[in-house]
Amino acid sequence: MPTDTERLQADYQQTTDLLRTLTDVRFKLLALVPTLSGAAVAVLGHPGSAAELIAVGLLGLTATLGVLLYELRNSRLSDYALRRAQSIEAELGLGLYREAPVTRDRALSLVYSAALAGWSYLTAWGVLHAAHVERARSLGGVIAVGLGLLALVELTRVHEPNGRRRLEVQAPAELLEH
Repeated sequence: MPTDTERLQADYQQTTDLLRTLTDVRFKLLALVPTLSGAAVAVLGHPGSAAELIAVGLLGLTATLGVLLYELRNSRLSDYALRRAQSIEAELGLGLYREAPVTRDRALSLVYSAALAGWSYLTAWGVLHAAHVERARSLGGVIAVGLGLLALVELTRVHEPNGRRRLEVQAPAELLEH
């Protein structure tokens, strides 16, 4: 039968493995999301039609929102795992995560806001172009900047200035069910 220390060590190993996995997923998504958004905006600098702009813009916008929701869920799980690791470290006398701040939120907010703005630009430009609005491209840019700033404000709003989430962190079983 395992001792309390052995159980804590096994729990700590699983918790830190989860933290590493979540960090790995985050870095992959952070490389993919802005790259695809930027490439789409660059490639569609001279689109064939308004419909093409709208279709690609809405597809990218929807996919980015889906990835963002997944990231927010993983951030809650990561916050829980970090607090769990800190608690176990206190019991075991370790210190790798004990003083670790959660600081990724501002960077994530900037990346996702910029990506959402890029897809919004294509969509707004396409809609305005289809409506035969003069300066559709420029107005689409203005709309995109406004929506990007709105997304940045909203994503930043969910976090306190010290980097800790205002949202309640759910128990891991509840997070894993979805």
